[in-house]
Amino acid sequence: MHRAIDSLTDHDEDVRALNQLLKPRHGRYAGVITDIGFDYHLWRNWEEFGPAPFSEFTQSTYASLYGRREEMNERVRGYVNQMVKDDWLRLYTSREGMAKVFGRLEPRLSKPELLEGINDTLVDFHEEFNQTFLALFPRLQTLANAYRPDATPTD
Repeated sequence: MHRAIDSLTDHDEDVRALNQLLKPRHGRYAGVITDIGFDYHLWRNWEEFGPAPFSEFTQSTYASLYGRREEMNERVRGYVNQMVKDDWLRLYTSREGMAKVFGRLEPRLSKPELLEGINDTLVDFHEEFNQTFLALFPRLQTLANAYRPDATPTD
């Protein structure tokens, strides 16, 4: 499912247009920035798209992940422990949190300097991010729903 979502997003004309706006500032990381920026806009539009109040959703998600730790390898288990401990999902709810998300990403990049000015970019293109997200997300939901165990095949 994750690959199908990535493919739909990568081939979406609106997403491509947004990435083109970001490329002069952030080069090859435009798509990564768009992906992470959409997480913030999901939170901003949570009342429309979220399955439950955000605090309930995060606690349920953390409990589900934490309860399945024994099925995970040690590296993933470490990520899950840190995610729950530091409430990573909450980071996507504020500009300060987003700065921390991008700050954690920088050491893993070969050209971290391409993230310079990311906070300004998120502000400067706020409306473009939101409009692109609002156009894309219903299609992502439809795609994800097709992977549900109870999904009925369509002709």
